[in-house]
Amino acid sequence: MSSSTRLTLTIDSLNSSGEGMARLGRDLYFVPGALPGEQAEVVLDGRRRKIWQTKLLKIINPSDQRAEPLCPHYQRCGGCDLQHLTYEHQVAFKQQRVEREFERQKIPVAQWAQPIISEPWHYRRKARIGVRLSKQTKENIIGFREAASSHLTNIDRCIVLPEHPALNWQQWRLLINKLQAKAHITQIEVVYADNALALVLRVLKPLAVSDQQQLVEFVAAMTDVLPVQLWLKLDKDQQAQLLYPEQAEPLTHTVDQQTLTVQVDDFLQVNGAVNQAMVAQALQWLSPQKDDCIWDMFAGHGNFSMALAKRSQQVWAVEGSADMVQSLQQQAQALGLPIQAQCMDLTQPKLDLPKADAVLLDPPRAGAIELMPHLIEQAVPRILYVSCDAATLARDLSLLVAAGYEIKQAGIMDMFPQTHHVETMVLAEKKV
Repeated sequence: MSSSTRLTLTIDSLNSSGEGMARLGRDLYFVPGALPGEQAEVVLDGRRRKIWQTKLLKIINPSDQRAEPLCPHYQRCGGCDLQHLTYEHQVAFKQQRVEREFERQKIPVAQWAQPIISEPWHYRRKARIGVRLSKQTKENIIGFREAASSHLTNIDRCIVLPEHPALNWQQWRLLINKLQAKAHITQIEVVYADNALALVLRVLKPLAVSDQQQLVEFVAAMTDVLPVQLWLKLDKDQQAQLLYPEQAEPLTHTVDQQTLTVQVDDFLQVNGAVNQAMVAQALQWLSPQKDDCIWDMFAGHGNFSMALAKRSQQVWAVEGSADMVQSLQQQAQALGLPIQAQCMDLTQPKLDLPKADAVLLDPPRAGAIELMPHLIEQAVPRILYVSCDAATLARDLSLLVAAGYEIKQAGIMDMFPQTHHVETMVLAEKKV
């Protein structure tokens, strides 16, 4: 078969990326945008790892689970890949996906919690918008990457971002195309905090004074109920510099009824409502006691640490970023919380910490496999694991189960509605 071959396929199920899967003879096909039970007319788009990739041409018999995508940029923009699936069934797909990964690793779960969900639109409080000058048109493209591509596609508004006049990317295109530095702005990062909207422009060289003035005038006119801050960042390893206003309050967000400060470069869970519920559930499951010694590994700016330290007198927050460790320690001192912050590369852990009664893990997508031998050796009684990758989570949990841990509770959290991404929380306890 050639890459221009057209086929009609019957979709059996969804893969872990939310793409339809179909079989024809001995061949397996992935069909983005198709749902189980549907017949889809497709054109082949190459073969990778013995799997045919396809482009969807037409759905012949739409599923009852199919939804009309609300975003005009759907299918061109690679961001929200499940808009064609009703939200109820998005959540069900994610639950099934995590359960499937657990079954592959033979991980029994004593109790599954109800999924944590939020409003499925306008939820995202942090995002990176790409900016690139087109060599052909000499105009800027502002938007997200296209699906399965490094190319940017123009967007006017993103409906998973909050509603704010300063998040009108069509207006940003008009502005940037007027600037002397229009070829030297590469990214606009959005940080939607509780008290302000911060926009961080990545630039390749310092901006002319006239460009800075135009940017300031633009954002000053866009201030809504939530004020706007404009920052410039010249190098990825340098701190962003405030351009507007002349002085700005630190950005804040609320966790466990505490106001936490956050820097524009800090990692921030993108869904504020789900984050609040996630922290509350973590506290309920882990049940920290006053005299417990708790390790918070991959602590970030203290999303879990601060809440844990309200309940325990010994919280050790370990994080790989020196800047975030400093920020975390300063914030803990300002709040009067008993946190010891430590900078450590947790992919090569050298743990010199007091014996833990409980450990909270919130690693990046690669998981925390390097920590598993240390936790198993210490026989930590309670381990709460928060994961953004079901496969690496299941891999790590298989080591705990083999070492005599029982998975008491597990539950998914829909941090990224309209996408195939899913977060999972697990409580593991050492069998007595």
